Amino acid sequence: MNPQPLPPPTGYASPQNPYPPQQPAFHRSNTYMPPPPSIYQTPTLIQNPPVSYQPPYQNPQAYPPQPAPYMAPYRSNTYRPPRPPSSMGIPPNAPSNFNPEQDCQVLRNAVHGIGTDEKAIINMIVNRNAAQRAEIRNYYKSCYGKDLIKRLKEDTSGNFKQVIAGMFMTPAEYDAMCLYKAMKGLGTDEGVLIEIIGTRTNEQLREVKDVFEREYKGTLEKWVKGDTSGNFRNLLVALLQCDRSTNPNPDPVMCQADAQALYTAGEGRWGTDEPTFIRIFSKRSAAEIAMINDFYTKSRGKGLLKAIDKEFSGDIKKLLQTVVGGLLDPAGYFASRIREAVKGLGTNDSKLVRVIVSRSEVDLGAIKQAYQRIYGRDMLHDVRDDTSGYYRDILTGIISRV
Repeated sequence: MNPQPLPPPTGYASPQNPYPPQQPAFHRSNTYMPPPPSIYQTPTLIQNPPVSYQPPYQNPQAYPPQPAPYMAPYRSNTYRPPRPPSSMGIPPNAPSNFNPEQDCQVLRNAVHGIGTDEKAIINMIVNRNAAQRAEIRNYYKSCYGKDLIKRLKEDTSGNFKQVIAGMFMTPAEYDAMCLYKAMKGLGTDEGVLIEIIGTRTNEQLREVKDVFEREYKGTLEKWVKGDTSGNFRNLLVALLQCDRSTNPNPDPVMCQADAQALYTAGEGRWGTDEPTFIRIFSKRSAAEIAMINDFYTKSRGKGLLKAIDKEFSGDIKKLLQTVVGGLLDPAGYFASRIREAVKGLGTNDSKLVRVIVSRSEVDLGAIKQAYQRIYGRDMLHDVRDDTSGYYRDILTGIISRV
């Protein structure tokens, strides 16, 4: 009797079906209701959770808040942010052989006795940064009981004296001194107020206000109110409140509304609604002004600078254009100030000194590049041609170091 062939293997032993057979899912219907558990039976599979346990969806620590995604600051074709001070000014790092006591001795020898060693003073200034010069100044007073700036002024003169005195001051001290000189006595140099108040940051203006109140009688705001008038005064006072936004990520809806508000307050009506311009240009950040300018340009075919030029005149126009230019392209603005100081017959030495000294460790290198980009000329060459003597040597020495 021939044996019958065995049936093919099934289940786990089947090569055609290496996976276990799946059980059919439990059928549920809309009409089926499982019986309630008996109250006499104690659940054995589902235990009551411990008191300290919380489900992940109820525990905020299970899903800690994630940081907001990084958003780069707004950039536009008209926005040129300032360069980092550490890479665009006088060498920020102390030389390996920096010795304030030795430097004080060099400066004392330079002004002691008959004659003055101007070359030693120039070499000291152009090869030390602001922090080192401040340390030298403090050390000099502790060693010799005299203020270094006053001592240097006694042995120097003219524009050369103004440069070396400014380079040994802090930025806030220098700005406060320039503002005081612009307003003291009869008349006011509005250009100095426009340049300093219209371009400094909130933090810089706060420091200037503190120094001004400490060194001179009265607050800076009180002096400005007493020496200016009208909407020019109103904008200066608004800027001195140091309430400008620092937001690098502007809101497009708000910026578009501001662009429309500026048009409605200016080109879109008879006359000009100055308070609208004062409010926007004293409150908005550099990135926000850049976006507002882009919206205005796309909708009106011209930028904010041209709109201001059409709607305003006099000092208020210069201040508004300084605020906009200083926010959109600070290096380009200060390059234009240097160009104004050296072009044509004669030289505006006070303006030239003020810009180079105040920007020497902020963005003078970027200003030098902007000068070449805008005017196609070498800034160092133009400054050298318009100055002479030790005054020329110290200015070109500062510019050459960036």
